[in-house]
Amino acid sequence: MQYRQAVLVASGLTSAAWGPLATAQEVSDAVVGVLSAEQVDSSNSQTGVVLTIEGGATRFSWSDRNRGDYDVGFGTGNDLDGGVTLAAVRNLGRDNDSGGDAGGNNGGDLFPTVSISRPGSRTDWFVSVFGAPSGEEMNADVSAVHFPFDAGFVGGQVLNSANNGPMDRIIASPGIDLVSEFSDPSGSAGIYSLDLRTAAGADGTNGVLLACGLKNEDNYALVRSGGDGQYTIYCKDNGSNGSSFENDPVAFVYLPYDTPGLVAGRVAESSGVAPVVLSGTAGFSVSSLGAGRVLVEIDGVTDEAAGAFLITPEGGLSLNQDNIVVCDWDAFLGGFVVETRDIPGMGLQGLAGQPMFSFAYIPVTAGPGFGSRPGTSTLAVFPDTQLYAQDHPHIFESQTRWIDEVVQERDIRMVMHLGDITNRNNTEQWQVARDAFDIIHPHVPFILAQGNHDVGPNGNGSDRTTLMNQYFPLGYLQQLDTFGGVFEFLRVENSYHLFEAAGRKWIVIGLEWGPRDVVLPWANALLEQHADRLAVIITHAYMYNNDTRIDHEINDYGGSPYNYGTANSPAGTNDGGDLWRKLVSLHPNTVMVISGHIKGEGLQSDATAHGNVVHQMLCDYQGRPEGGEGFLRLYEMVPGSSTIEVRTYSPYKDRWLTGTGNHFDLELITAPGHSGLICDADLAEPFGVLDLNDISAFVTLFSASDPTADFDGNGVHDLADITTFITAFTGGCP
Repeated sequence: MQYRQAVLVASGLTSAAWGPLATAQEVSDAVVGVLSAEQVDSSNSQTGVVLTIEGGATRFSWSDRNRGDYDVGFGTGNDLDGGVTLAAVRNLGRDNDSGGDAGGNNGGDLFPTVSISRPGSRTDWFVSVFGAPSGEEMNADVSAVHFPFDAGFVGGQVLNSANNGPMDRIIASPGIDLVSEFSDPSGSAGIYSLDLRTAAGADGTNGVLLACGLKNEDNYALVRSGGDGQYTIYCKDNGSNGSSFENDPVAFVYLPYDTPGLVAGRVAESSGVAPVVLSGTAGFSVSSLGAGRVLVEIDGVTDEAAGAFLITPEGGLSLNQDNIVVCDWDAFLGGFVVETRDIPGMGLQGLAGQPMFSFAYIPVTAGPGFGSRPGTSTLAVFPDTQLYAQDHPHIFESQTRWIDEVVQERDIRMVMHLGDITNRNNTEQWQVARDAFDIIHPHVPFILAQGNHDVGPNGNGSDRTTLMNQYFPLGYLQQLDTFGGVFEFLRVENSYHLFEAAGRKWIVIGLEWGPRDVVLPWANALLEQHADRLAVIITHAYMYNNDTRIDHEINDYGGSPYNYGTANSPAGTNDGGDLWRKLVSLHPNTVMVISGHIKGEGLQSDATAHGNVVHQMLCDYQGRPEGGEGFLRLYEMVPGSSTIEVRTYSPYKDRWLTGTGNHFDLELITAPGHSGLICDADLAEPFGVLDLNDISAFVTLFSASDPTADFDGNGVHDLADITTFITAFTGGCP
């Protein structure tokens, strides 16, 4: 049942429970992230700010950042359309010119507002911070929470096609549309009506509405309760005084007070005397810290990173209509300090009993990680470990220790290191690397590429001198069952391995830093000799972080092998563009190239003249805190499937990177006659057994002229393919 609570709860007293209202969701179904932002300088660049996850779900991550823009993912598989994300600032004021930060704020502001936005070509969210009243981007600590629709959360994202135009699109939970529930009346720019009486059973006392600006601009949202389950949402520029608003997108979520685990409420401020809880759950208390300042204490909460304190200013009245609210944890007081500040002077303002804010405290729930599909085989990739070898040996060890622990569970068939194993090419750092790999040697196969920091005095890349062969000698690598050979006797800079994974035969070739011209004929010969195997090439410098190859014929890329001393040798050097033209694109069995070297991620997929598609990828996490936070790239495949699931995980942090560029699927597209299948006739489940299902699958594929049925690889579906299939079928699987 539902009922209205008519009693106001005074300051300093624990609020009463205001339910009950039956709900589908639990607060633990929300995905929480708590981020701190340390400003290095005031530039609008990746290097200008360092983000740290202070607390959050296992699947919460950030993947990119610049000044005031933080790219966050929640790992739901559909972050943008599968729910609502809201964010809140975690600073009362921030000058970014003290306390270890540098450069100040571009607009000179101290007080931030926050919005979220949907990047056009990405699958994750931007959290954007702007200073009030200038509207300039600024760095601040934030919390972000994703509320999935499929968990039962009620909310929506309301968008427009034109700047300041009418709202014409909604992504919302069932029962909320742009006609009956959400309306954007003409002539009332930036003032929206929301009726949740039917969709959420709201009656004005049994839940809380939170909202956020939904555009990468200096807009924020305010809410006003009508007291009966109907609400007004205001979209306001953080520099505009008075009752002026902007017709731009907003996001909202409604949380019934009987949601299990929820602490939430609405608070009115009384100009420095006892604030009033207008409605709320049990589990919190409020008290005054002076005019415009309220302390919210959450029962049992002693750590600010244990949850997200989401807060939305209330508006629509004479005093609160143009205020922002900011909040921060106060360890001494043991609670969250909330302030209301008046635009444009930004001074504290008493509200004389008017509503000040709505809030919800969402505890961090670790939630699940990402398991593997049944029958999965995994290729594990180590991006640049140079800073682990130099400064964080325990992180390096945590990576190989995890590989050792899950090698059977995840069926890890090959570990591939992309180079820059060390930072200074010295004995201490090579020993760290050797100690780490000793954990998995020889029972887990691995291959090493060589990076620029692995060569030259002090790892400067000026020449090809290296300690790699001393610490990973040929005899050591020959103990690996998959080891195939090397280019030069007793030198391991260029090597290859042969293995099987997901019902296919593979070859992986690891190349030296900026491969010399003489290395490429050897690699070409290997790919021709093993044309029945799918090929992966790992090399240090190939892709850039803008989804293009490092190619000196097109652009002067930073980090190009041509910019290092090794390029001055008569033996020459080759970058990504060279390797594509001279090696990768020439073979029908090449399907992946993976590189590091450049901070960030990148992907370019190109078809060759043979019909195979080569997925060329960059992954390098050394720009993250602690030299990369221990993230590994996992490529997961199952027999009979052409889907490669690409996942990014840190055993050191027990966290998954789930944003664009780190969590995606690839389609394995092979050239006719070069599928790499261990048993060509094994086309259908159950794999490993040849039966009528495989015959039926062949007939279907042949009838559709599918390349898989082109068994002789001549590009024509004819009697020869049928004969070849019959021969393979009657021959059986090995």
